[in-house]
Amino acid sequence: MKKLLTLAVISIAVFTLFSCTGKSKSNTAAQNETKKQEETVMSTAATESNGMAAKFMKSAEKAKVEAEAQSAEIEGFEQKEPIFESAARHGFKFGTVINPQNLQKKSYTDMVKADFNSLTAGNEFKAYTLLSQSGSQKSENGMPVMNYYNADNIAKFAQENGIGIRGHVLVWDAYMPAWFFREGYKNDGAFVSSDLMKKRLQYYIEEVIAHFETNFPGVVYCWDVVNEAVGDGANEYKEGDERHVRTSRGGTTNYFYDVIGPDYVELSFKYARQAAKKANANIKLFYNDYSTFYSPKREAIGKLIESINKNEKLCDGVGMQGYVGGYGQQAGCMSANDINLFKNAIVFYSNLGLEVHVTELALRNYDKTKAVQHANYYENFFKMLASVADEYKTLTCVAIWGICDNPSLPKNDYSYKMNGPYCGMYNYDCSKKPEFFKVIKALE
Repeated sequence: MKKLLTLAVISIAVFTLFSCTGKSKSNTAAQNETKKQEETVMSTAATESNGMAAKFMKSAEKAKVEAEAQSAEIEGFEQKEPIFESAARHGFKFGTVINPQNLQKKSYTDMVKADFNSLTAGNEFKAYTLLSQSGSQKSENGMPVMNYYNADNIAKFAQENGIGIRGHVLVWDAYMPAWFFREGYKNDGAFVSSDLMKKRLQYYIEEVIAHFETNFPGVVYCWDVVNEAVGDGANEYKEGDERHVRTSRGGTTNYFYDVIGPDYVELSFKYARQAAKKANANIKLFYNDYSTFYSPKREAIGKLIESINKNEKLCDGVGMQGYVGGYGQQAGCMSANDINLFKNAIVFYSNLGLEVHVTELALRNYDKTKAVQHANYYENFFKMLASVADEYKTLTCVAIWGICDNPSLPKNDYSYKMNGPYCGMYNYDCSKKPEFFKVIKALE
């Protein structure tokens, strides 16, 4: 029995030994396989990484070569005349934007005086800037009172330098203070009647047009009478209104529509035409809006202007703001299709018998590495403008609002989204970028 027990113990020990040895060999094989797989993955990742790095280096090298070629192209370039003279040969003024801040910046005013013959104030000619609540509350005739201090400084600069001004804008619902529509011009006053509001609006338009014509004769050569009155979505205009006149903006009531009525746009043009005649001012009257080159907004704008001009020609032209490219992002920027759409829109409005102004052009770019492409896009865009101007003779002003780069803008800044930090013809210090020379080339 003892001998049998000894044999059993020996058998178990041998079995255990062989079992462990087999498991050990199995684990080793698995570990080797895992290691082999890891090496394969790492090798593949390294290959892909090297490929990406090579691709990046190739792209960077290509960009460098393109930039050097572009620099060589403009090196020693001799500007023979101001850009506004080149533009004039195609029938349009060449303009940009100005405000009290850059009016104090010599590099900016020198830039303006050298190459532009049209200016648009950023905000200083708008009603919400001109209107004085305290002055209006003290008004003896019950009509609104305006403060022209900042606007006059801009007009004076333009007058002294022989530069025309696009008056922008007489009637705009955005940022419009509600007190202008209330009794006593008080924040908590009841809304006035439609008839009284019409009188206020007519008085305001007459006073503003007369002020600039009296104090700066001939400087303001046109006015944007109404701005952005066409709604974007069905929730912003009344169903069945083919003009798409906005009743609200981003959930905020359009008080002009609400208090005066759905014909406030037509009335504004009527008052502006009467005011121009009364002041003996030789000015053109424009309707101005954004997204003017996209359907169905383009067609709605056409219907609105047809309504304005139904009985007599009150609206001389359309202002196309011209923010071109992705909003706040590089995707969608520098699209050749947008150039075609823009041209088609100019032709569309021209066929309605209207003049066309490009009023707030910003060829967006958010990527510094796309500098060469942006300069080329500028050239192609202005080639299109020159071509359509020559053919239709209706494009009479091109004004650039995204005129200078501003790389320091934070991404949540309004100007960052609207223009892009690398949108300009000029650097932040107002020195000329390749875009400047590309525009000259396009207008040759």
